[in-house]
Amino acid sequence: MTDKNTPTLNFTIKPEPAALTGAVEQMLDYVFGPTRLDKASYLFRDGVDPVPELSYVAMLGDEVVGTIRYWPVHVGPTNHPALLLGPLGITPRLAGKGIGRTLTFRTLEVAAEMGHDLVLLVGDVDYYKRFGFVPATPHGFVMPGEKRPERLQVAPLKRGLLGVVRGDIRHIHGRSIAPAAIDPALAPLGAAQADGAQLDAR
Repeated sequence: MTDKNTPTLNFTIKPEPAALTGAVEQMLDYVFGPTRLDKASYLFRDGVDPVPELSYVAMLGDEVVGTIRYWPVHVGPTNHPALLLGPLGITPRLAGKGIGRTLTFRTLEVAAEMGHDLVLLVGDVDYYKRFGFVPATPHGFVMPGEKRPERLQVAPLKRGLLGVVRGDIRHIHGRSIAPAAIDPALAPLGAAQADGAQLDAR
């Protein structure tokens, strides 16, 4: 299935085929830089495959210009199943053209149709609130290893979850992830210091 989008930029989105995985990884290296794998959120993806039905790409002709993936995680002492969104990456020259918005709205819709009920991410608060994300820390969510917990966000896809599901985000295979001290030098940085196309989840 392919969805056509904005009349100002003739891009399409579709599920990520295996043949484009290499191109997606190259684009992510370019967008996020060589240290992207060092971020705390990547610890929860180690040894885990992304959810294939929620891995989408944006194409401009034959070029990959956007990507989004989701990864299974557990939350809290009950190991409630959840999704970790990211990375959402957009080719920088096309930032602000609606690619990230289209990828995110479409995949959240698919996630809800699949029966998923909780999505977490680390990213820009102002950008992601349009998709229903809110700061996760006040609701009792913790990402071990994350140095900027104010950027952890959550979106319930069903009513009544916030305040009921809470606790540490856990690796799907139960791997232990050591907590990291919050770096005081990062605290004053504003939300505009987001990753990727300066707005996107990692």
